[in-house]
Amino acid sequence: MTFRMIPLCALILAALLAACATVPAGMGPAFDTAMSHAKADTNPYAADATLSELLSNASLSDDQRARVLYARGSLCRQAGDDRRGAVKYFEAMLALAPDHPLAPNAKEELEFARSDVETIEAGLQRMLNLTQWFDSMWVLGDHDTAVARYRASGLNPNEAEIVKLAAAGYVCPDADGHPPVYTLGDMRPDLENLYWCSGPGA
Repeated sequence: MTFRMIPLCALILAALLAACATVPAGMGPAFDTAMSHAKADTNPYAADATLSELLSNASLSDDQRARVLYARGSLCRQAGDDRRGAVKYFEAMLALAPDHPLAPNAKEELEFARSDVETIEAGLQRMLNLTQWFDSMWVLGDHDTAVARYRASGLNPNEAEIVKLAAAGYVCPDADGHPPVYTLGDMRPDLENLYWCSGPGA
């Protein structure tokens, strides 16, 4: 009986070792460095790109992935202007790690994000001018659509919109064959030497 048990024990041990080998061990100190860089970035759209790249790393542990999903959801709900994205990332984080220490915060922020999406989408059913429509679509996270309509309109974005467009990479100071942002009316200082560039998703 002893000799019959040895192969069985060996098989169990091998299975356990194989299971452990498939569980990502995490990035170690490199993870904390990447997270610190993302949180310190004053450009929320660049920070979101950093977190997106981090999420694509297959070596993340479940805890690390949950932390990135939470950080990205929180960024998108606030400075990153992507409420739909925030809902998606909070839901993914809670599905992955429902008992994570950050789960209570994620649940609370998820409700805020869902409420924002519902309110903004309801507002889009009303008659809106271009600026109001742009702001709504931008906050929902549909940046490409918002930019495409502005470019097609031939109108000049206002100063606040220019700041967002520049930070997100949709306007740039290098012509490089791209059309100027300014089209009609008085030339504003913030529109000088600005051009529509390719931008994310183009």
